[in-house]
Amino acid sequence: MYHEPPHRSHASTAVPAERRRVAIVYPFFAHYRQPLLRELLLNGQHDYVLAGSKYDPVGGIPTMQLADEPRFIATPLAQFRGRLLWQGGLIKLALRSDIDCLIYLGNAEFLSTWASALIARLRGRRVLFWTHGWLRRERGLKAGVRNAFYGIAHGLLLYGEHARCIGIERGFDPDELHVVYNSLDVQQQRQLRARITEDEVRATRHELFGAAQTPIVIAVGRLTWSKRFDLLIDAAATLTRSGHPVNVLIVGTGPAEQSLRAQAAGAGVKVVFFGPCYDEPTLARLFLSANVTVSPGNVGLTCMHSLGYGVPVITHDNAAEQGPEWEAITPGVTGALFSQNGVAALAEAIRQWTQDASIAAATRRECIRIIDERYHPAVQRQLIDAAAH
Repeated sequence: MYHEPPHRSHASTAVPAERRRVAIVYPFFAHYRQPLLRELLLNGQHDYVLAGSKYDPVGGIPTMQLADEPRFIATPLAQFRGRLLWQGGLIKLALRSDIDCLIYLGNAEFLSTWASALIARLRGRRVLFWTHGWLRRERGLKAGVRNAFYGIAHGLLLYGEHARCIGIERGFDPDELHVVYNSLDVQQQRQLRARITEDEVRATRHELFGAAQTPIVIAVGRLTWSKRFDLLIDAAATLTRSGHPVNVLIVGTGPAEQSLRAQAAGAGVKVVFFGPCYDEPTLARLFLSANVTVSPGNVGLTCMHSLGYGVPVITHDNAAEQGPEWEAITPGVTGALFSQNGVAALAEAIRQWTQDASIAAATRRECIRIIDERYHPAVQRQLIDAAAH
């Protein structure tokens, strides 16, 4: 089995703040939020309640089952004019005398958030927006609307340091720009890492490609054009021609799939299209069978998913077109950043991370360490607790 690094305690040593009643307001609660929300509900320094819809109005994201959760407040959704949204019940929530702090999903297209947050502030409640924040330096009307919207809140809960830096440039109070990162189910990943043996990994590699020695590059996500999986196939073809073949495992489906299949067949690259997979034990076996994860377009939670299994990540280097999770990648330690859209640069990055048949133990430890120390539900809970003072 894989040897685990020592488990790190996330117990806070800070002086406890006054216990408050905090409402977390989302349009709906995606299933991947469950570990963090359970952490807040069970171990939070404050009394948390959840306000949202029971379902995703678009229907594309599995949601948490909250019908039996006593601290859940159902708020129905109404969508109109494309992406604009009104969340019923938020005005009433802002008027409640037993709520001290409200944490809203910070999306300016949610019109009810503007109204509810303004009312909450006028009534002396603490207001926070939980948001990606600034991904790039914007100008014009879009920048003005974003800054006006964020200005309603006392502070922002941000996913990464890049957004915080831009926020400071925009004149926001650095002490109210709280980086709380992102996370998945770290405990489940830890259990699966301990359970899956080296023999199972070799068997999985053989089942997928008929051989266990050729390095495997895994890509996980919806197969859309913006993900640029075509660059991965081109890079794999480049490596094959240079005498360094790799097997490519693509997990997911989407509108670009048929084009990618045709491209792989024409390039002579060995690609397995696994299809969509939401079963975590299966995903664990697939990640642990790979040498490296590649996300040629922007990378998001796939980065956390991969690093949580000790697998380094390669993605492009343009911060303005990246998800905040890319900050977990330290080049040469937990992955690589290649020149955006550069096939040769991507091929070279893959070559460097597929020199050996398996991932070095030190690399696995470093990948897991950054998750345990930063991208962990217990760490997020502590940071959110502190921000909701």
